Amino acid sequence: MEKNKWILISLFLIAVLIWWISKPSNDTTVVYHLEEGFKGCFTVYFNESNGKELEDIDDTLLILVPKDGKVLTSSSYKAAFSDRGLYKEKAFYVDKNGKIISEINVLEFPDPIISGKHFSERYMRTFDPNQEGCY
Repeated sequence: MEKNKWILISLFLIAVLIWWISKPSNDTTVVYHLEEGFKGCFTVYFNESNGKELEDIDDTLLILVPKDGKVLTSSSYKAAFSDRGLYKEKAFYVDKNGKIISEINVLEFPDPIISGKHFSERYMRTFDPNQEGCY
């Protein structure tokens, strides 16, 4: 009985090792560019016919957040986020010309909220240290 237990444990560990070695690496980063002085919530509205497609270059998804906090995009949530799996986040304040002024520590703010029909029409995020989230 003891021998069978060790065989099962060994097989399990081998399976985990094989999975770990063969899993795809995900180097995707979502980058937010917020206009200088932006504070509060922003919302990304997906599948908007009058919106631009989100910029996706070399595993980096760029979301440009205007002062009013409303990002309209023709991209789908699935293409922008769901298909990526886990991703890293970075945020920067930028000037009028899009030049980076300073980095924002995203870990100081709550996680984003996904809402709407089938949880895929809106993506909300706050960059206000006094706000627990967007509603």
